[in-house]
Amino acid sequence: MKSKLILTLLVFVAICVGQRVHAQTDNTDPVNVSIDLTAPVISINLGGTPDVLFTYDDAADYTVAQTVSKPGHLVVVSNEPYSITVAASAAFAPAGGPGLDVVTINAEPATANGATLTEATLATGDALLVTDAPPSNNAVYNVDYTIEDATTLLDVTRAVYTTTVVYTATQL
Repeated sequence: MKSKLILTLLVFVAICVGQRVHAQTDNTDPVNVSIDLTAPVISINLGGTPDVLFTYDDAADYTVAQTVSKPGHLVVVSNEPYSITVAASAAFAPAGGPGLDVVTINAEPATANGATLTEATLATGDALLVTDAPPSNNAVYNVDYTIEDATTLLDVTRAVYTTTVVYTATQL
């Protein structure tokens, strides 16, 4: 009886050890994970309501500087340092309007995002507005449009004069 009990116990232990050894068998297959950052990525978007309107309704409007502030006007995403230029696509229309240079454009210093800011005078050629900006996934710039001196607007035919301003973000 003892020998049957010992034999049964040995068989039971052998089965358990066999199961345990079988359960611990490892099977691995390596997986490579890659992150491809080779593409230069840059975008610039206008935030909010981008249109700018200067209104000269009375004599007092011609005697003081006028500034139109556009909070969150430019939003840039870039995986490399970048700069932003600004240019008018053409002279003010209708023809015979004020010179483009009556308008200056500034990014507000509080929104420099680590870049160097420069006041840009509106012209048909590119003018630097932001230089040496670091890479960012959401650089927001508040922009001010200013007519400092309205003297050149005094002897212009009464009309609404319009041009299109183009912002370009370029990686350095």
